[in-house]
Amino acid sequence: MASMDNLNVTVADAEPVRVAVDGQIDSHTAVGLDDALAEIAADRNVSVDLSAVSFIDSSGLRVLVRAEKRHSGGGGALTLVSPSDAVARLLEITGLATELTIDSP
Repeated sequence: MASMDNLNVTVADAEPVRVAVDGQIDSHTAVGLDDALAEIAADRNVSVDLSAVSFIDSSGLRVLVRAEKRHSGGGGALTLVSPSDAVARLLEITGLATELTIDSP
């Protein structure tokens, strides 16, 4: 688990790899999420649980888009799971809601 001010990232090696994100993803904390996602092999399927994210800015979106490109290009896939209202709103505003795979049970 990577932990930094205002953000916790927990990675569980399963199929798919489960990444739980809790807190705020901004220019100061996005690097921690980026590092955690970059450590996962590109040919793996990854499920990123964003239900506990209270804030996200363009830095966080950039990390998610970069990870999605890395995995889709490497034979894996990245799915955003249960985005919080804050995340869902920014995905809608930016048009990424139709570009990224989102699972909202």
